[in-house]
Amino acid sequence: MPDLSRQEQQVILFLAIVALAGIGINFLAKNFSSVKVIAYLNQDISKIDLNQADRYTLMSVSGIGEKIAQCILDYRNQEGNFHDIEELKRIKGLTKSKYEKIKDEFVIR
Repeated sequence: MPDLSRQEQQVILFLAIVALAGIGINFLAKNFSSVKVIAYLNQDISKIDLNQADRYTLMSVSGIGEKIAQCILDYRNQEGNFHDIEELKRIKGLTKSKYEKIKDEFVIR
């Protein structure tokens, strides 16, 4: 291998890094179209975080009144944060049909 000066070695290293970055960007662009990425990022934006919502935010969901909102807050205070949306089934007064109607309104972050 020819003897290269330090500056030449740095230039070759820089070019190699740029080439690898270009390959990585090309891979990401082909496999993750911007529409897919945006859809993935936005899927939970309009949902309410069950572990952060206050009483009034919970009541903004159709089907959740003052009593159920308070039961959700009481459950969260007693049991800690929700780990799964299905834990809503344990809320006193929340029927199975009401659970089915509201479950998609929430997210757990």
